[in-house]
Amino acid sequence: MQAKLQRAALAAVLLTVVYLPTALGAIECYVCNSKDTPECVDKPDASHLKNCSEMEKGSMYTACRKMDINVDFPVNGLPEQKRVVRQCAVVGEPDRPCYYKAGFGGRVNVCHCFDNKCNAAGLPGLAGAAVLALPLLIFLQRGHL
Repeated sequence: MQAKLQRAALAAVLLTVVYLPTALGAIECYVCNSKDTPECVDKPDASHLKNCSEMEKGSMYTACRKMDINVDFPVNGLPEQKRVVRQCAVVGEPDRPCYYKAGFGGRVNVCHCFDNKCNAAGLPGLAGAAVLALPLLIFLQRGHL
């Protein structure tokens, strides 16, 4: 029983070490809009990385956001277009990192993540962490630590 408790404590310490820097300090996110910056679509370069605490609303930012926006046909004076927007986010829901909304003529897929530089790719930070944590949890569960 004590060995299981020690393994659980070790797992908690490892996860804390991974997430503590983001929790204590400012989060860094990619900030760009593919309307103005075509490379924002796939992977923005380092020039788009911003320390969110240095922006307006600074300390309120707790997450990064990536939005895939589609205007499917001309509506309300807007042309048909696809756009990717990456930004610092004030609100994010850890239990619901992504959501999809659609309306007349348009759709948007919004993902929030909570690690530095996490909005560079399509995989949200929490999902990525879960993928990385799974082998560790299996290793611990089998009693290897």
